[in-house]
Amino acid sequence: MPPNSKELRHPIKVVCHRTGLTSHAIRVWERRYGLICCQRTDSNRRLYSDDEIERLRLLKTLTDCGHRISQISKLDHEELYALHKKDLPQSAPEDPHSRIHSTPAQCLARCLEAVVELEAAAMTELLEQSLIRYGARTTLIQIVAPLVHEVGEAWRKGELRVVHEHLATNVVRDFLALSVRCYPNNRNSPEIVIATPTGQIHEVGALLAAAAARDLGWRATYLGPSLPAEEIAAAAATRKARAVALSTVYPGDDPQIPIEITRLRQLLPAETTMLIGGRAAFGYHGALRIPDVHLVTGLHDLEKILERIPSTAPAQPAPDQSTFA
Repeated sequence: MPPNSKELRHPIKVVCHRTGLTSHAIRVWERRYGLICCQRTDSNRRLYSDDEIERLRLLKTLTDCGHRISQISKLDHEELYALHKKDLPQSAPEDPHSRIHSTPAQCLARCLEAVVELEAAAMTELLEQSLIRYGARTTLIQIVAPLVHEVGEAWRKGELRVVHEHLATNVVRDFLALSVRCYPNNRNSPEIVIATPTGQIHEVGALLAAAAARDLGWRATYLGPSLPAEEIAAAAATRKARAVALSTVYPGDDPQIPIEITRLRQLLPAETTMLIGGRAAFGYHGALRIPDVHLVTGLHDLEKILERIPSTAPAQPAPDQSTFA
């Protein structure tokens, strides 16, 4: 089975978004084949773990390839994954970096080896394999996020060259951008707008947040790096965003950043949740001294905050667009 991640459970709406199954199909499969034993709340709502969602996702993929659910419903995760791998198109001889890894930690280690050897193609393949094997959430939290952190730390300590950091960043950025585009766009889902403030050019953290939000069933609009408060607020108004998230990485001591963040909070409606994350976020958040900006300490924290936000906001008067001029 994938790594144990039962500490966070999700409603059936999230399951449908991640797997592509309808709620009716999930219930039929549960009743007819006893696929999983989901938990229920006091009000009898189904709640599913990430392991259970990943099993359903694999079953959906395999049935789309022509396998009968009655024939594969009793297979365990490793058997399902092996069957899925056989269904993939055959390609060139396997690169040593892309050999099957049994844990996310092993995949992370092989990604780091690929960075050291400047093997961009091998690194891309490892990330794509992990997405298939473990699903988006585990790939983002246990592989991509620590990979970005470890490469950055190694570069700062002089253990890696600038070229290693740039190659890793480019591969991860392309992988995340593709991951975000692959999610279905549900027009009824809440919207989050994500960017980096003026002067912050590192965008991988923002793309990570966008992918994680999409995985939770949100619509995520990533605006890009180094944007002023007025532009971000205008985009949030246009998209009717329920949340706005900023990523701050480097520099960590720009005196203009707290001013920009405070200005953005003033421009956003009170019911729009504002978040700030990234390696430099703690220092900037401490300098703000305003209560309505949430500090995000990691992807787990982002998930918890987003799951607490109502999907719809009270009706408000249309904002004065001249404010953003």
